[in-house]
Amino acid sequence: MTLLSRRAMTAGVAVAALGLGLGLGGLAAGQSASPASTARASAGGRVIAKGPGYSIVATSPASGNQAAPGETRVTDAPLETLHEPIVCQGQRVLNIDNRNIRFEGNAITAEDGCELHITNSRISAGGIAIRARNASVHIENSDIEGSKASIDATRGAQIYVEASTFKGAARRLGEAAIHDLGNNDWL
Repeated sequence: MTLLSRRAMTAGVAVAALGLGLGLGGLAAGQSASPASTARASAGGRVIAKGPGYSIVATSPASGNQAAPGETRVTDAPLETLHEPIVCQGQRVLNIDNRNIRFEGNAITAEDGCELHITNSRISAGGIAIRARNASVHIENSDIEGSKASIDATRGAQIYVEASTFKGAARRLGEAAIHDLGNNDWL
């Protein structure tokens, strides 16, 4: 995609969808967005799309309904209470976007090749919030809270986290890895 067509597409998106703020990092040819610019863009609102050299972020109109200083507004979705965990097994992709979910026990389990994407969401669990076994989990611009643990990664699970807040222990065992891509709070 040429620089001119990228700018034309960006301008079209901005005009077509009011309320979208565009965080563009690296418009020069061959230049990609820096992690710092991407983190700043995602901290200001809900990430709509991102890729090499761009990030599209939805922002709320200027009003009295702003987040407190130092607090990122993750979602304004209504609170859902679930009694059973969400389970993703096998070669599947599960996307959880703009959700506010409270679980009585464990919340979300990804295993045996599942690819899980959690964006712009708030997940709260009475047990373990995110359990991953031999799976790939991507968490961006979200609040994850677990009474027993926020993340429990085992058997080669790969967890990628960016611009999110985690309350509760983040545990990994063996070959599992938690990749902190920046702008995260571990409480």
